[in-house]
Amino acid sequence: MKKRRVMSLLAAALMVCSISACGKQESTSTNASQPEKGQTEESKTEAASQADKEAEGTVKIMSANTGGKDEAEMKLFAEALSQATGLTVEIEKPASDYDKVLMQKLSGGETYDLIYVTASQYSNLVDQGALMDITDRVNGSEILTGNVDPAEWKDITIDGKIYAGFNKKEIHRVVALNNTLLKKAGIDYKKIEPTMDGYYDVMKKLKDNSQDPDFYPFDAILSETYDLQPWMAAEGLKNGVVLDTSGKRFAPYAEEEAAPVWEWFKKLYDEGLLDPASFVDKTKDMRAKMGASSQKTAVTADWTAWVGLHNANAKAGGISPEDYEVVSLPGLKTPDGSYMLVKGSASLFAVPANAKNPDGAMKVLEYFATQEGGNLLSTGISGHDYTGTEGKFELTETGAQHANDHGAPFPIYKDFKPIFGFNPGVEEALSYSNYATIDMIIPNEKDYKEIVGKWGIKIIKGEVSSSDGLSGMRKELVDRKVTDR
Repeated sequence: MKKRRVMSLLAAALMVCSISACGKQESTSTNASQPEKGQTEESKTEAASQADKEAEGTVKIMSANTGGKDEAEMKLFAEALSQATGLTVEIEKPASDYDKVLMQKLSGGETYDLIYVTASQYSNLVDQGALMDITDRVNGSEILTGNVDPAEWKDITIDGKIYAGFNKKEIHRVVALNNTLLKKAGIDYKKIEPTMDGYYDVMKKLKDNSQDPDFYPFDAILSETYDLQPWMAAEGLKNGVVLDTSGKRFAPYAEEEAAPVWEWFKKLYDEGLLDPASFVDKTKDMRAKMGASSQKTAVTADWTAWVGLHNANAKAGGISPEDYEVVSLPGLKTPDGSYMLVKGSASLFAVPANAKNPDGAMKVLEYFATQEGGNLLSTGISGHDYTGTEGKFELTETGAQHANDHGAPFPIYKDFKPIFGFNPGVEEALSYSNYATIDMIIPNEKDYKEIVGKWGIKIIKGEVSSSDGLSGMRKELVDRKVTDR
């Protein structure tokens, strides 16, 4: 494939992803550890020898979040990665608008050996022919096949092929609670009744116990439907789009069965328990209110890592667990007595079809799938984020501020053991992983969120009845080809 053609494909694909959060449902029929149909023993041997040979030269990476926290630290991160792999690693990390910047760079003729992509971008780029098939390279790597759970490779296998390695292991979202405020209100979080009535009572007590007029017990980013899954579980409803028995797409949150939960949100809003800013806030706003320096809210839904990050950030700021502690629960019980949580879709480092050093790219992916690579991706740079030797490591002041996250708080290595253990609260949140599942990837996820969020807010504000709001939601989802019914 000619260089100019690859560039246009990458740019076009990224533009589509940026506009519509594109993607398709990934095939789960092929295990990456098995040779694809038609793969001969000769081709497998060739792949293995290719993986075994010494990679060298420069590896150029475009990263969205992996690496240093600023330009100076990114240089140290790249140097550490270079030293560990024997390569010359160069990393670019745009300060903002990652998709737009990457598209511009690729359109301008720049080439990369690894580019960060989300699961939906990955699927679309594969459709565009813009990524390199690295299936044989993965199957030929003892590190990648031995150190990564086969289920992870299965999740990113498309039509029997693999085009990327992993940035990190994706975890799930939980209900995060400010335990300090709960205790002040006389609430034992482990005894909270996992029903709509149970959580209503908790939020009412929190509100009554606060003297701050700007305090709202519950905050949910209503335009981000991930925040709703722990609550919609009360009716057994899955986030996103699912298929019915006839293969038609529908959105459970838009069905009549969802009405009791939307009406519960409305009750919380009417009684001053749901933050009105939930209609316009972004996730960063919610996290700021949940943080130790603010504590303007007490019940949210967020990623497992953020339970620990809130606690670690407080500790780094000199705030004791008695003055601030975030704990977690799995939300409301389903009708069958279980729970429902959302697991994040894969975040990946893909190899572009025109990569100049795919051997070097594979060596970096292999390093990320080791204990040492996981240390760099989580705790950070030896001598900068932490010092000492095995068994006697100590975090530096800088490392404490970075809270064991340089792009991968949970590295992909299946047997990874964090140097300093997980941040406080994380192990409890991880215990709910059996309740988490990945949403089906759809090409118009942005439309789904916009429509569900818009009509949901109308219901909560009382601008429409739940019946009319859900009817309008379903109609618009069908009109914009997000669902079939």
